Amino acid sequence: MPFYKAGYFCTLLITTLWANQLVHAQHLDIEVWGQGNALFAGFCRTSGATGCNLNGLTDTLGLPAGTLPIEATTNKLIFPVNLGDLAGGDFSTRNPGFQSVSNALLPNELLSYRALGRLKYWDPALSAWHDAPRHVQIRLFGGLEASAEILSDYAQCAGQLLCFSENSFGIDGSTIFTGTGIQGNPKLVVDITSTGGVLHTHLSFFLENPDGEIGGPSGAYLIEIQLISNARFFPSNPFLVLLNAGLESGEFGAALSALTGEPASNELPKQPELPVSIPGDVDLDGDVDRIDVALILLAVQNTEMLNATNAAFDVDGDGLITRADALLAKTLCTLRLCNIPVEAPATALNVAATFDRASGLLNLNDIHTGGRHYRAQLQRLSDHSFTLITLQADNPRYVTPAQYDASTGTLEIPAIFIDGKSYRVSMKNTGESTFVITHLEEINALSIPVD
Repeated sequence: MPFYKAGYFCTLLITTLWANQLVHAQHLDIEVWGQGNALFAGFCRTSGATGCNLNGLTDTLGLPAGTLPIEATTNKLIFPVNLGDLAGGDFSTRNPGFQSVSNALLPNELLSYRALGRLKYWDPALSAWHDAPRHVQIRLFGGLEASAEILSDYAQCAGQLLCFSENSFGIDGSTIFTGTGIQGNPKLVVDITSTGGVLHTHLSFFLENPDGEIGGPSGAYLIEIQLISNARFFPSNPFLVLLNAGLESGEFGAALSALTGEPASNELPKQPELPVSIPGDVDLDGDVDRIDVALILLAVQNTEMLNATNAAFDVDGDGLITRADALLAKTLCTLRLCNIPVEAPATALNVAATFDRASGLLNLNDIHTGGRHYRAQLQRLSDHSFTLITLQADNPRYVTPAQYDASTGTLEIPAIFIDGKSYRVSMKNTGESTFVITHLEEINALSIPVD
């Protein structure tokens, strides 16, 4: 019987109180929050909360002064943890955990993880990172598998994209990270938030061989994950979990430094914000309507001076808050509540496709083909080619979805939002889920109709 079955967890339960004292002293949780249609994950910084002391963690692990756990080449956050902080032995951990503060997520929001990439191994003898050898793997255990009873009726799901019927959970699943890719279930449910949008969950990481037997060579192991929500279109940026398997603090610091490069600052990065801003959306609810116009007019009436807190009110960018800003916001309205029905500028929240250069992920949030609509995600293989990694049926969501002609294998994307610019792209299915770009041109974002 594999080590992670019932007997192992009975032992774990008996020793939980004792083990928590060690766990709390040296781990950093992943804080999760949402903004509009996007999900974010970052270093936990809730003052006084367990798992939220980055400085304490780096001191405990003996990491070099000024080292920020951020990968230099990709800017992915790195969560360093020590294997061996579970009562089950030297090759397991329940860290990092996942947590959110009150109202950071929606009530009953379903949070899942998606495993990415390959397992990397730091060989202390060679002082180098490379794909993990075939005889070792990391298993992430404790995520929940959902049954096939997935509901997509807005009325049943309280307006969310999808939800699950009662009693549809209960099967513990696992994901296996190997040097050749992901095995097992690449996507499992982490947890569901409380009615206050709060979540705090710890899953379990194990170092093992392909037969499920615990143990493996000393060194450091690196896995990649991103988080997804059933209530939001856009997943979190991918992040890395760095697991220490028996290295002394100096050796582990070397493995981390090889990822982060030379320390440049000991200041934490600022919390990321939604990477797009719609001109005229002064109440930051993702649209421009009469409420935004009214708020600008109220600021004019109160002769408010422009400052950092009301910068969005200066829609025309002249350094003042005037009636001209309200009139311009009115022309930019994205909802029927405004009097002038015009087309709004495109942003990552209202175009059907986005591309992230850092991760190489192309999100197609609405594809129309054969009378049905789908969502898909493609991973960049080269400058001109992508491979399809996820595809799921969905409801129509955009005025201008991507169009796929199965007979010709042609995918027409009217607008992809990339680094603040929009592009029209044509792609060709060359077989085995591979798509090659055949045409790309920059277009005027104002010409894209939106809902």
